[in-house]
Amino acid sequence: MVVHTIVHFEIPADDADRLAGFYGTVFGWKFEKVPMPEMDYWLIRTGPRGKSVGGGMFRRSGPDDRPRNFILVTKIDEAIRSFTEAGGTEVVGKAEVPGMGWSFIGADPEGNHIALWEPAMPARSPTRRRTPRRRARARK
Repeated sequence: MVVHTIVHFEIPADDADRLAGFYGTVFGWKFEKVPMPEMDYWLIRTGPRGKSVGGGMFRRSGPDDRPRNFILVTKIDEAIRSFTEAGGTEVVGKAEVPGMGWSFIGADPEGNHIALWEPAMPARSPTRRRTPRRRARARK
């Protein structure tokens, strides 16, 4: 069973340097600009890997850009259907993050932005051929 928990967050910024400085000073967060097609994007490290939730910061593109939390789901299409049937609305439709997974950004009935995240399945390694174990020889 998947725990539907926050696995990532994003913060929009008009002045990325100023905002990174603010969060770095207040919380000690680390920022790293990463190449993303068609957008300026920074990864945020909030603490030790595996013991904290990481995030991202992006250059604000309009007045409707808001902070958002990404919730882990196993089947994004089903989660989108459930989200919209319960009264949520689409803000940014389902989109692939190449090599990482799928996202969907919506607004809850109060207008808060929330995102759904289905990670890409890890590539399966080819099945190794196992050599049968030899039976131990019985001692006489």
